[in-house]
Amino acid sequence: MSFELKCVTMLTDFGLSDETVACCKGVLLSKGLKLPIIDISHEVPPFDIVSGGWILAGALTFMPVGIHLAVVDPGVGTERKIVILHVRRGDFLVGPDNGLLLEAARRLGGIETAWSVRMELFDFSRISPTFHARDVMAPVVGDLGMGVPPSALGKEIKKEILVEYPLPEPKMEDGKITGYVAYIDSYGTVRTNILWRSLRKDIKNLRISSGWLFSIPVGRTFADVDKGDLVILEDSWGYLSIAVNQGRASDLLGCKPKDQISVEFTMQ
Repeated sequence: MSFELKCVTMLTDFGLSDETVACCKGVLLSKGLKLPIIDISHEVPPFDIVSGGWILAGALTFMPVGIHLAVVDPGVGTERKIVILHVRRGDFLVGPDNGLLLEAARRLGGIETAWSVRMELFDFSRISPTFHARDVMAPVVGDLGMGVPPSALGKEIKKEILVEYPLPEPKMEDGKITGYVAYIDSYGTVRTNILWRSLRKDIKNLRISSGWLFSIPVGRTFADVDKGDLVILEDSWGYLSIAVNQGRASDLLGCKPKDQISVEFTMQ
């Protein structure tokens, strides 16, 4: 490899109440891995590919070049592929081919090469059909970290056949942007996939439609409105978010990931 890998990261929906995350880390260390292992999150809502993909993308832009294992895998044990993605920045992403990796790959410069892991390389008698993260993905990450080339672990595939991240791009028309809820964070902030820079800079209020219509002031931070009031602001990653000062916007708006959300411009 012509670049230096500096870390391994992990993101899963496994939770931390049992041994599953520890098993995956044990496999990595058993491979002889010396790279530091960084936990992004193991509290992704179960089976939620949209939220997992958004968290992964937000984290990896602040990570050094490394190998990134992400597992939110409702199709574990089925015919879905396990993939290795090499992105322009130099990172490798490993996970199920269900769209989970694609938003992060895009933010890291896009996919250069993709491989489908060769399952025939593994002893099927030692693979649990319900724990590919431990028995397939973690060994692949460990091998990559020890210098094994991805071509020895998988078959190269066209990146165009990869399953897309399951969140459509926002669309703008007639003074309205229609995007989607990408994630509800632990504070109940509604994070969308609408880029903040796509808004007019002189806007003071926005009308938000997500089942109900709300006119919400635009602020720079949460405290720009009174406690309990809604505010629209640019989140820490450059996207439009809706928050409540010391409250939960998701409860007021009734939003969940993948919900469509429309933003209309108003000058009052």
